[in-house]
Amino acid sequence: MGSVVTADPTTDAVLWQPGCHCAMVDKRIVIKGSEFMPLSPLHRPFGLLFLLLLARCAAPQEINCDLRKVTELPLEVQDNLLVVRVGINGHWADLVVDTGAERTTIGDAAANRLGLPHDPRYVNNSMGIGGATTTTDVTIQRLVMGGVYFQPVTRIAVGTFNLQTQHGLRADGLLGADILLAYEMDIDVPAHKLTLYHSRACPNAHPPWDEPWVEIEGVRASKDRLLVPFELDHVHGMATLDTGAMRNDLGVNMARRMGLNDETMAGDQRLQQHGAGPVVTVAHLHQFKLLRIGPVQQIAPQMTVLSSDFGVGDALIGEEFLLGRRVWLSFRNSPAVFVSRRADEP
Repeated sequence: MGSVVTADPTTDAVLWQPGCHCAMVDKRIVIKGSEFMPLSPLHRPFGLLFLLLLARCAAPQEINCDLRKVTELPLEVQDNLLVVRVGINGHWADLVVDTGAERTTIGDAAANRLGLPHDPRYVNNSMGIGGATTTTDVTIQRLVMGGVYFQPVTRIAVGTFNLQTQHGLRADGLLGADILLAYEMDIDVPAHKLTLYHSRACPNAHPPWDEPWVEIEGVRASKDRLLVPFELDHVHGMATLDTGAMRNDLGVNMARRMGLNDETMAGDQRLQQHGAGPVVTVAHLHQFKLLRIGPVQQIAPQMTVLSSDFGVGDALIGEEFLLGRRVWLSFRNSPAVFVSRRADEP
C-alpha cells in the first residue's frame, strides 16, 4: 500500500473528458491530443473547438469496429469484489471496480494518508444504502492505471466508507462509472485481468473472445448507469449492473410489486448492510423461485430485499451473478452487455 509508483511509467497518455451529449445522457468521450482546458472568455480558440465538437455530435458517426486497447490491469477478487491497483500522485491505491458508483471515490482515511488536498468549491451530497453523506472533492495531480497516465483527471470524490473487512477486502476507494464507462470493458475474472478499450462506433459489435458468450438484450443507458432487463418470479424489471455490489439487491418498489413486506418476509434472515455512508441498514435475505437475466437463469436464487429506497431502482445485479464469468460492457455508443457462461450452466 505504501509502495511508490514509477514517476513516469509510460510516455502514452490518455485524455479523458466529459463529451458532448450526442446520443445519450452523460456519456464520456475519450480522445488523444493536446491537454484539455475548460472553455472561458479567455480561451477564444476553444470556443471554435467546442462548435466543431457540437457539429461532430450532429453528424452521423463514422463506423469503426477496430478495437484499440487503452490499458490492462491485474484484477484481484477480495471478499467477492473486484479490486485493481492504481497509482495516485505516485503512490498505490486499491480501488473496487464499481460500475454502480457514479464517480470515482477515495475513502477519507486513504485521502488523508495520501495527502490529497480538499477543494471546498466542490461539495457532494449523496444518498445511498449507507445513508446521506456530504463531502468535498480532493485534487490529484496524476492517475495511472496499468502504466497509462489518465489525464486530465484532476479531482475525485471522497467517501466516508470503510472498505476494510475481516473477509479479506482491503480497498481504499471505488473506481467508478465516470471513468470506467468511458471505455469498452473486458472484465476477465477467470484470468484475473481488467482491460479497457477505446469506445467504438460499431453496430452489432461483440467481444473478441474465443470462448462462448451470450448477449443480454434490451440493455439501456441511464446517466452513468447500465440497465439490464430481468425477470424475477415472472415479474419484470430493469436493474443497474453494479460490479461493486456483493449480492443481487432488490429495490423496495419492486419488492412491493411482488407482494413482499415485513409479514411475508418474517422468516427470512436479516442482514446488516454497509454502503458509502455511515448508516448501517437492515435488509432481508429472501429466496425466490427463478431469476432470468437475458438467456441466463438462476434457479432458487437468494436476493437481498432492501428496506428503503436508496436510489437503487428495481434492483442491483452484482457480483453474485458476475463472479466466475467474463463480462464485456459497452456504454458510449450502443449499450451492450455480454457474459460468458459458467461451467455449471447449460
